[in-house]
Amino acid sequence: MDTRNYADINAKIIDRWVRDGWEWGVPIDHEAYTKAKNGDWDVFLTPIIPVPKTWFPGLRDIRLLGLASGGGQQMPVFAAQGARCTVLDYADSQLAGEKMVAEWEGYSMDMVKADMSKPLPFETAFSA
Repeated sequence: MDTRNYADINAKIIDRWVRDGWEWGVPIDHEAYTKAKNGDWDVFLTPIIPVPKTWFPGLRDIRLLGLASGGGQQMPVFAAQGARCTVLDYADSQLAGEKMVAEWEGYSMDMVKADMSKPLPFETAFSA
């Protein structure tokens, strides 16, 4: 009987998928980040339909928490728009993608390894 919890099992599967080239684990490249800095950006939650930009407030200087949004795809776009980002993910590979893009592009991002189905590991409410 497997005694690991579901989050550990899920993270190991995600890590394997990322190693195998899973589309949600491929970080954006420098060109995409540069375009985002210049206002030309999209984020995707499905493979082909971008999230409407009207869903997002002005992003400059807001605090943004990305739950299970590691991988280096969405959070770098929000950081490029001036958001102060925190990404929470449980898969090491997804956090590694975030760290890689942040280091390449020279911005800071808080990264938290945690299970979003549990109480969030923040001392106070996540607010601006």
